[in-house]
Parts: sequence; C-alpha cells; structure tokens
Amino acid sequence: MKRAIVFVVLSLLVACGGAQVPTHNGYKGKKPKPWEKAKVLKLEKNAAKADVDLDYARFKRAKWLAIDTPGPGMLTVNIDVTPSSGGGEDEEGEALDMDVGFEILDGVSWNVLAKSNLETDDAHELKKEHKLKDLAEGRYYIHLYLEGRLDVADVDVKVAFERGEVAWKSDFPNQVAFADSLAAVPVFDDSPEVVVKKKTRVTRITDDKPRDKDKPKDKDTGGAGSVMAEISDTQPDGGGGTLITIGGGTADGLENGLSGSVRGVRGSSFKLSGCGAATCRAKVKAAIDDVRAAGAVVIKLKAP
Repeated sequence: MKRAIVFVVLSLLVACGGAQVPTHNGYKGKKPKPWEKAKVLKLEKNAAKADVDLDYARFKRAKWLAIDTPGPGMLTVNIDVTPSSGGGEDEEGEALDMDVGFEILDGVSWNVLAKSNLETDDAHELKKEHKLKDLAEGRYYIHLYLEGRLDVADVDVKVAFERGEVAWKSDFPNQVAFADSLAAVPVFDDSPEVVVKKKTRVTRITDDKPRDKDKPKDKDTGGAGSVMAEISDTQPDGGGGTLITIGGGTADGLENGLSGSVRGVRGSSFKLSGCGAATCRAKVKAAIDDVRAAGAVVIKLKAP
C-alpha cells in the first residue's frame, strides 16, 4: 500500500512539471574551451571586480577570468555567492548542498595554485577567499564553476594585488608617486656663449717625407704640398655617406673648396666647406665605420 502511495506522489510531481534535471555537461559546443575566452580583469589602484552569472541549465556552468599582475607580489581573490536555487539556507536556517567551485591557475604552467570544491574545508560556503603570496609577474586564471546540475547563482568576485618584497624590474618613472616640478626651459637659450678652443693637430706633409709604396704619387700641386688633420667628429648623412668635422681651420691654412680625402679609405674624396678658424666640414661618400677607423684626412693646399 505504501509503495502505491509513493508511486502516485511521484506521478503527480512529474505531471505537475517538476524541475527537469539537465542531461548536458553545462557547456555549449561539442568540445568547449571556455578558458580561451577568459574575461581579463584590469587592475585599477591594484584592485578589480566582476559580477558572474552562473546557470547550469542554460549552459553557463563555468566562468573563466584572467588577471595580469604588474610585478611579483600577493594576489587575493574573494567570491561572494548568491544562490538562486539549490543552495543557501532553508527556512530553518540549515545549509543546503549547493557549492560553487573556485580555483586559481598559473597562466604559464596551468598548475592549480589554490582550489575550493566539495572536498575542501570551505565546501558549501557562500563566501570564500584565496591568498597567494610570492607570485611572479604574469597572468593568472580564476575558474568558477557550479557543482550541481540544478544550481543557479550570482557570484561577486573581488581581486586585490599587493606588491611583494621581491625586487621589481625597473619601470622608472612609473614607480615615482610624486615627481618634483622640473625647471622651465626657455624657448631660446639665454646662457652666455662660451668659446672653447680645441687644440688641433695639423701636420704638413712635405715632398721629402716617405710615401706609401702602393699609392701613386700625388700630381704636382705647384709646390703647395698637403696637410694631414684629425677627424674630430663624424655623423651619418642619411644617404650612406658621412659628414665629418676636421680639426683644422683657416688658422691652419685651410679654406673652403680645398680638396682632400680620408686617409687610407678609397673613394673618400671631398671638398672643404664651412671653414672657421679652428674647424672645417666636409661630406664623404664612405661608410661611417671606415671613416672613424681612419681618424684623419689629407688635404691638398693651393699653390702660393
């Protein structure tokens, strides 16, 4: 008789449209990979939060969140669960069997660093917290999931980051809280002009000095001769050549238009320009490394 009554009650419950237990796994698609669509939480003042809606029957069993730590330190994650069915407390205040699983994973190794499920001490609790100390800089994932097929819940997630004792990579000036005001720089330089006369080395080359055997003798310049001067500065000209500054000027007998070449560098002929008392300039069709290695030029003087 009792069995018949139980059968009738079950039949009435089914006829009245009782809760239908989902037969799917709670995820959309045949081969779901929800971690690939994790929502990235951006830290603002070392804190972030998110509201997560979980519903097993609506194929929303789990939610993945990602957080990028700006450096080594401690990460604290809190969740506050508001069950819509299958959990919380009944009218007599007794805890029900609903549980939201919660774990934190390393985004590089995918190792589970902390977890909470039906087998941990905080099972069925609506408020949970994980603190991970001495984490390296990088990405970490927060995985939330429902344990029961009839469960529905809203989860409030709060994340906090605290800088650790491990030395950070230098990101100056981002770590400077309040930088001092810099002195204003005038549009035009009002500092007094200081002329520094650089000691130059200009050597006159006479016909009685030995020349390289492999090089042909210079054409007769009418006895004017040549001088050798140091290269005091080199700059690329943007076309594969080199702009040079020569440590010799009009005080050494040099002047605009004189021809010369970089010592020991082929195809490096030039004409002087911009000559002053102590320096002259020239443009050379030679690589800057070759010019720097030579270090000096030979300039032909005009006949008196």
